[in-house]
Amino acid sequence: MSQNKSRIDRLLDAIELIKIKQLDEARQLLRELIREDNNFEDAWLWMAVTVDSIDQSSLCLDNVLRINPHNTIAAGALYRLKETEMLIEKQRHKLRTIRDTALGAMWILTLILLNVMFFSFFS
Repeated sequence: MSQNKSRIDRLLDAIELIKIKQLDEARQLLRELIREDNNFEDAWLWMAVTVDSIDQSSLCLDNVLRINPHNTIAAGALYRLKETEMLIEKQRHKLRTIRDTALGAMWILTLILLNVMFFSFFS
């Protein structure tokens, strides 16, 4: 019980550090909490706020969802982080389809022209 209270107190301390923009100190405290318990959902969630990159935030949020797949906060945040990436991939797929269609049309036209030239030459 005392260890659990200490853990919650340290999490609250980390949250306070985040609020006053002392992210390095908060990150260090959260790392210790996660090292002690890799399934500490709230520590992973707050860690996502303190890390330096979108990839690191995504990893933290993935860990929250690994622990609790029903965490709507983590799911929403992860969606917002990956939304741009998903839109780019959708656009890339659309452009590939257009490219492949144009390439197919070019080959069909090439074959038609070769046939016309062949039959014109031997007629």
